[in-house]
Amino acid sequence: MTIDIRTMSRRNMLKSASFAALLASGVGTLAAPRRAGAQDAKSVRVLSVEDPFFFSLKAMVPEYEKETGIKIELESLSYDALQSRLVSAFVAKTSDADVIVVDQMWLGQYLDNGWIISLNDFIARDSELDLSDFIPEVLYSSNMWRGQIGTLPVAAYAQGVMYRKDIFDEFGIAAPPSKTSEEWTWTKYVDTLKKLEGKSFGGQPLFPTVICGSQPSPITHMFTQLSVSHGANWFKSFPTAPWDFSPQLTGPAWVKSVEVYRQLYKLSPPEAINYVWFDAGTRFAKGDIGMFYWWTPYFYLIKNSGYMTGKKSDVMEKYATAVLPKAEGVPQTVSIGGWSLGIPSSSERQEAGYAFIKWATSKATQKKMALWPDLNYQFSDFARASLYEDQDLRVIYPYLDVQYSMMKQGNGKITRPPVPGYTAVESVLGLSLNQLLTGSEDPKTALERTNSLFESILKGNLMIPYQKESFADSKDEAKALIGKLGKK
Repeated sequence: MTIDIRTMSRRNMLKSASFAALLASGVGTLAAPRRAGAQDAKSVRVLSVEDPFFFSLKAMVPEYEKETGIKIELESLSYDALQSRLVSAFVAKTSDADVIVVDQMWLGQYLDNGWIISLNDFIARDSELDLSDFIPEVLYSSNMWRGQIGTLPVAAYAQGVMYRKDIFDEFGIAAPPSKTSEEWTWTKYVDTLKKLEGKSFGGQPLFPTVICGSQPSPITHMFTQLSVSHGANWFKSFPTAPWDFSPQLTGPAWVKSVEVYRQLYKLSPPEAINYVWFDAGTRFAKGDIGMFYWWTPYFYLIKNSGYMTGKKSDVMEKYATAVLPKAEGVPQTVSIGGWSLGIPSSSERQEAGYAFIKWATSKATQKKMALWPDLNYQFSDFARASLYEDQDLRVIYPYLDVQYSMMKQGNGKITRPPVPGYTAVESVLGLSLNQLLTGSEDPKTALERTNSLFESILKGNLMIPYQKESFADSKDEAKALIGKLGKK
């Protein structure tokens, strides 16, 4: 069933956002950690999404159980099922898990409502964690909210470019750069793709690129990397204080980004209008795509034919990676996402939960996850800077310099602002973008309508005008907190 956003009333939009409004109920009191000793726990229950990190982490769990004598009950769910189960447990105030995997978009909501505990106290008294080894841009984007570290990253994602070396060589096309450059712009990116238009390679027709078109989340994830590169902001003032959530979707940066994304769709397989995250990556792995940009886990996922199959893809030895293009005259900003581990306030085994988080996010465990050979080495989502310099890992994952460069230019708080009510506004943006790809409507008109719907939803969530306490949230504040908690 196709829903036309132009026929949706303000009342229906607010109704669709009612669940988000319930969850965005306000800034609550942070739950205090319980002090039950880790040695008292016989088991730890962990709920996870089944993203790539899950498979290698699961393979390491027996080692942890042998070392500690603690049984890890590790369960995986789909994205939507995980969120639904967590929220249901939180609202019911039941102890459904001891450690949970948290999307960065959920962090503020979970901390504000007291559903998970702050890890500040645990980190401050931990002399072994080495907080300073975590990439500051990752912690800032994915783990920090109102001066609290609510989670620690188990898999950190940036975005970057993947391209076919053999195809570029065949047609005499210059390889994209491995370092950010004023010459490597989105205009140059599109012009490069057009050089592959109408071409065939290896006896099959080529598509210059591939995009995600499915709404709401997949298209939003890919499009917002393009829009943030052009300097687009969602809100008048966030994360800088004072917070003002008046939507800002009508500016030239947004219009330009839509125009470029439309161009990319025209250079993609037509079925990409329905592609979700993995569809785009696995399509590149089939061998008929010249170049695309996407989350950095695809730097290794495209070695497989299909998602985590262990079967080598057609492009396994034929591709390389490059940095993202940037807009002319605009400093580059890279989207950061990924998954982190937190502790529910309802858990009676919080000390044991923190011990597991510390182990799962440690340098040693993350390296072992990366060196797990099954499925053609399928983990390099490092949040620790030291792992990017590890020579054993650099042999298996030769793109680590490119990935680290993208991480250091990251800011997930402005790409997709993780604010209460995010899910509701994302649903509107994603639907609008999907319809703009196949329709002929002027981007400015569609964006103005989307901006109006944003405003209605945010007012319904009591975020316009914003009457709660703001927080001076910046990378400098994040680095100061890292230094404070990491000082022993």
